[in-house]
Amino acid sequence: MIIQKFGGVAVRDSASREHCIRHIRRGIREHGRVIAVVSAMGRAGDPYSTDSLLCASRDLVNSPQAADLAAACGELLSCAVLSAELAAAGIRNELLYGTRSGITAEGPFRTAGLRADGARLLQSLGDGTVGIVPGFLGTGTDGFIRTAGRGGSDLTAVVLAKALDADAAEFFKDVPGIMSADPDLDPKAEMISFMSYAELVPLLAAARPVIQKKAALYAARAQVPLHIRSYSGDAQGTWIIP
Repeated sequence: MIIQKFGGVAVRDSASREHCIRHIRRGIREHGRVIAVVSAMGRAGDPYSTDSLLCASRDLVNSPQAADLAAACGELLSCAVLSAELAAAGIRNELLYGTRSGITAEGPFRTAGLRADGARLLQSLGDGTVGIVPGFLGTGTDGFIRTAGRGGSDLTAVVLAKALDADAAEFFKDVPGIMSADPDLDPKAEMISFMSYAELVPLLAAARPVIQKKAALYAARAQVPLHIRSYSGDAQGTWIIP
């Protein structure tokens, strides 16, 4: 099994989602089963992005519980759209959200911790080869949806990779991998093919880290291999391994 996490840019529109479908087909060929974790579509300014949903009312800032519900709509919509497009492409899939995903979220709204029950997810998946899971969120024991903070879909992917003993967690981004320097500032910057968790974590202090720091730290503790690569191409990207 492989966990494939598709960021907001990767699921922004139908053209970008065609790349996602291609990667899912490859994942089936190479790993047998694929769990696709999806973010909300696009970035700030796009109509269905998390930031845009949280701007639906200025009063959401005063209600973390309501804000988490509003934010969750972005990931759920992405799941619905990708699932329908996969089916149209001839790829049968299961929508795994709520209790069907086995993902629980406890703690404060907006910054909850995530846990995954792999057996529950596999029961929901049945004999299917592709499951579509909303990132970033889970259901508390009180029945309320909670989210895991900015970048929380990355954490979803890593938690699932551990719970399902997956081969790796692949992250499809709008960058080809991790570079030795900012290519806009250093034309000699080169792709880093392999690195350790210890080498990765200091790079995540940037304003827009390549993956969520909490997810990277969880991966390091759980020894989950990470693969960061471009959603639009087939370049090898960067492996972060024990």
